[in-house]
Amino acid sequence: MIEIVADKDIPYLKEVFENSKTFRLKTLPFDEINKKTLKNSQALLSRSATILNDELIHGTDIKFIFSLTSGEDHIDHDFLSSREIFIKTAKGANAQAVLEYTLDALSFASEKKVGLIGEGHIGSKLKKVLSFFNYETITYDPYKFENSIDQKDAVLRCPIISVNASYSKKGDYPSHNLISNLEPEQMLINTSRGEVVDYKAIMKNTNAKLICDVWNKEPNLNVDDIGDTFIGTPHIAGNTLNSKTEALNLAIDSLKEFFETNDLNNLKPINKTLNLDKFLDNDEIKEGEIPFKFIKRFIDIESISDSFKKDLNLFNGRDSFSNFFQAVRKKNERMGFRDYLLSTKLLSDEKKELLTLLGFKIHEE
Repeated sequence: MIEIVADKDIPYLKEVFENSKTFRLKTLPFDEINKKTLKNSQALLSRSATILNDELIHGTDIKFIFSLTSGEDHIDHDFLSSREIFIKTAKGANAQAVLEYTLDALSFASEKKVGLIGEGHIGSKLKKVLSFFNYETITYDPYKFENSIDQKDAVLRCPIISVNASYSKKGDYPSHNLISNLEPEQMLINTSRGEVVDYKAIMKNTNAKLICDVWNKEPNLNVDDIGDTFIGTPHIAGNTLNSKTEALNLAIDSLKEFFETNDLNNLKPINKTLNLDKFLDNDEIKEGEIPFKFIKRFIDIESISDSFKKDLNLFNGRDSFSNFFQAVRKKNERMGFRDYLLSTKLLSDEKKELLTLLGFKIHEE
């Protein structure tokens, strides 16, 4: 049999592997995934908390790795490629969830002009939705467009900046500390990587409105980075059941193809039916406007931030901070828009279309 190690905080593993005659599954906490525990395993399912490099893999039998993440800065591609180890991520699986987080963040701004840093899976989705609601968007993405320094400066002058970029220290367009200064009236939303934004420099020099979900050196972040943010959340923007299901299905498909087997169970979405007519205010959804009040019924980042900062005050140091941080993340898993099936007899077709654009599923009666 093929021995596979998986991070225990990846949900639905039992459902996927329980009938497999090809794979023998071993689940471990992220901080117990190491060279010793991987030694006789051929495959690994991990998260961003596990650094995928020579120190972890050398001397093991690992030949397949799937990281259920969108970012790749925790992956040493050169080493893995030199050992001919298959490596793939779930890039794009969390795009809908991050859109939901960002839409709630926009409820704290009065402006309708957004600068987008990065136009990949998340940035392009955000741009499409914002355009529908008559937001002006300006994009800086030198990997996708022939952007100039003037284009980047134009984005960084926008009243709202949404950071959706990949992280890199090297290459033609490094994103390390890409943003280190803001004007007091600006608002920044960072759901990409903490290292893209120099929080300390910004908070030292201005009282700009920072809405941050990602932090420098996770999961061993500097707690001081969090306290002065307008909203600080524990890396949960992409933390929906739907995004985790999509990510794991991508991993399953890769396992099937790589090991030439079909005895793994793909996950089917489980939707919660919700009758809107029982609680929806008549004016809660208006054509042409982001329904912020409605969105807060499903994701309220201000409440999550308040709870996170309270948890930080209660942290007593008996456990490692990385374990504490991962536990807080786990506590904040949520149902995303796509995890619901909405039923309504009162909403117009136009308003149903608006909710569908946001990612909800509408049950047609």
